[in-house]
Amino acid sequence: MTVAPAADRPLLLFPGDPLRPRRTDPHFTAEAAAARSAGATTAVLDHEALLAGHAEEAVARVPHDAGPVWYRGWMLPAGHYAELDRALTARGGRLLTSPGAYRTAHELPGWYDTFRALTPQSVWLPCAPGRTPGRAALARLAARLDGPDGPRPLIVKDWVKSRKHEWDEAAYVPDTRDTDRLSSVVARFVALQEEFLTGGVVLRTFEEYAAVGEARVWWVDGEPVLTGPHPDTPELRPVPDLSQVAPIVRKLGPRFVTTDLALRADGVWRVVEVGDGQVSGLPAGTDHRPLFEALVTAGAGYPLTLTAGRVALRALLPATAARVADGEPAGFDWIDGAPPETTSGGAGIAVRAAAAGHYRPGWGVFVLTDAEAGTALGSIGFHGPPDADGFVEIGYDLSPSARGAGWATDAARLLTDWATARPEVRTVCALTEPENVPSQRVLKRAGFRFAGEREGLRAYERGEAGAVGAVGGRR
Repeated sequence: MTVAPAADRPLLLFPGDPLRPRRTDPHFTAEAAAARSAGATTAVLDHEALLAGHAEEAVARVPHDAGPVWYRGWMLPAGHYAELDRALTARGGRLLTSPGAYRTAHELPGWYDTFRALTPQSVWLPCAPGRTPGRAALARLAARLDGPDGPRPLIVKDWVKSRKHEWDEAAYVPDTRDTDRLSSVVARFVALQEEFLTGGVVLRTFEEYAAVGEARVWWVDGEPVLTGPHPDTPELRPVPDLSQVAPIVRKLGPRFVTTDLALRADGVWRVVEVGDGQVSGLPAGTDHRPLFEALVTAGAGYPLTLTAGRVALRALLPATAARVADGEPAGFDWIDGAPPETTSGGAGIAVRAAAAGHYRPGWGVFVLTDAEAGTALGSIGFHGPPDADGFVEIGYDLSPSARGAGWATDAARLLTDWATARPEVRTVCALTEPENVPSQRVLKRAGFRFAGEREGLRAYERGEAGAVGAVGGRR
């Protein structure tokens, strides 16, 4: 059995069980198993020691020289997250979300300007736990939320959380100019948050949403890798329109974030919260495998998407590949309604390779899509990782309606450019039947050259920086 080498696998760090410190906290046991199944190594963090200010003790069970690390666990104040980062760095680990990136996604002032057009209008006032801002300051703050027609309702929260389960007493203010009600709600909110108040008080305009529930979307390197219900309403599973959200997420910066979306009464999807993906709760009853497969792939330094010009190649990770192998659309908008037969067959090969332990992140199948429209047009990918001589083979397939428009050429050029830039690759090869002249033309246009006959097939190769492989075949 061939497995991904340790250098190709990030470490997933989970809180330890307070009663059995060597084991994962029971709340995260299923996630840790999913992470290991996806190829990650795992370790435990002493969460209580970290919060007590003993970061070195907290990471004592993390292996030295762990390399890239994703944290998945309980919410951490930004200061403690920075201490965790320093302690891991001292042991040779590296959090893939920096302390600055964590604060950007975790705290509203960090993400609000980027999402301003997609989220309710917000204003905030820093304050310490237990220190309620004065009436005059709150009145001035609330006045900034008045609409063109006068006062509007608002909600109260801090830079991270609200108290929506204490809606009337600690969250909702019907009128921005009702200073008595505003002061009362803010005071109650601050009291209930106690020492967990983060940053200060935030006031947000209240928006009316349809009763379809919120969706939580998980983004890794700008790609929506998992969409599910909000943990508070796992029985409601809306499917949000992400067309306006995706480019904004990519502008934000952090590699692993979540967005909570709700359908406003006028039919517009709105971002009601942004969070750091490391500390956002996963809903029960959702298949978590796509998330951890994406974290393993991205954490190992491989792309979830390759884009050039009109083409976007989206990695088809094992859990989704299993659905494509069964002929399902699997969340893609296929030009002919379903994946082509050869694509389904290639996905099945990838699934069986993963089950046998032969899958390595980065060297599987990609769905070929129109970068602008998002339409899935076919697939392209590797037959396996590079061998010891740096030799790797690719194959591709197009839906019938996508043929003849140069998509395969663009995809082959893009994937081969990426592969030949990798230090472990010297030669990229593709094999075609002698009578498959269109495929041979695709390869020639993508920079490949004929390299001889192999077992009745014509071999085409590209080497480092587009160099031609040795004519006569691989030796």
